[in-house]
Amino acid sequence: MGVPRIETCRDEVIISGIEPFDLKETLDSGQAFRWNEEDGVFTGVVRRRIIRARQVGDSLVLLGPACDEGIRLAVDYFSLDVDHADIERRLCAMDPIIECAVRSYPGLRLLRQEPWECLTSFILSARNAIPLIRRAVERIARTYGDPIVEEDRVLGGAGESGDGVRYSFPTPGRLASADVLDIVKCGAGFRSQYVKAAAERVASGDIDLDGLRRLDYEDARDRLMSLRGVGEKVADCVLLFSLGFYEAFPIDVWMTRVMRYFYFGGSKVSTATIAQFAREEFGGLAGYAQQYLFHYARKKLASELRGLE
Repeated sequence: MGVPRIETCRDEVIISGIEPFDLKETLDSGQAFRWNEEDGVFTGVVRRRIIRARQVGDSLVLLGPACDEGIRLAVDYFSLDVDHADIERRLCAMDPIIECAVRSYPGLRLLRQEPWECLTSFILSARNAIPLIRRAVERIARTYGDPIVEEDRVLGGAGESGDGVRYSFPTPGRLASADVLDIVKCGAGFRSQYVKAAAERVASGDIDLDGLRRLDYEDARDRLMSLRGVGEKVADCVLLFSLGFYEAFPIDVWMTRVMRYFYFGGSKVSTATIAQFAREEFGGLAGYAQQYLFHYARKKLASELRGLE
């Protein structure tokens, strides 16, 4: 485990000893959808708290007064207690393709998100573009969440409406009682019925998201896929980005192209073939490998990959 060093300097908290770490690339890698950046400062809502952060050298700097709970939240969310250098060394030893991706984006972390928000966000991601996912997630928060208040004041941030107010993500109970047509108005489209259905099952206790951590990967995946609108890719994203199943390897159309391009000579192969290859090739680090490959290909090889049918 990594052991971050924490230092308070006036109204900032400096977290060091976490290299390699890249805040920008991590938050731009398609894992989470409620972060905004302005002049190098990233503002996001994590578990009903506003976090404002920037990177200075290899350190993460939290802006504004931060309590011990807030610091612990940031360390956990960004996986700063993980020996990421060791993970990157192990990945680089696997094959030259992964090594190239890791060397291009060192410090790309896997986030530990709140499972319910992560599940809803990736239900909304089905056949959707990232800007539209971000907009729908934010509108759902604004419509059904609560304004975040700390120290007797509403903390500011880059809210969609421009009024600077940030909102917590709504509880399953709140969305379970919502009208589907009102969720549609948030930009969720046909996915609205799946969001409401998932909220009902989580709110009733039929699906215990935190309890999935106690299951093995296949059982946890099957349990998530019992939800309407949750297929293999969405289930793997939730398992990887919020529940710590690092053997998960989310595969969508883009990742299918990535894997064909790098490992199958451009030939058409099934998702099942790709998944089996990833399990055998990457093992317990499959999720890390997926994220590096996804990010590298999206940033460096977008035009080549779009040429694959």
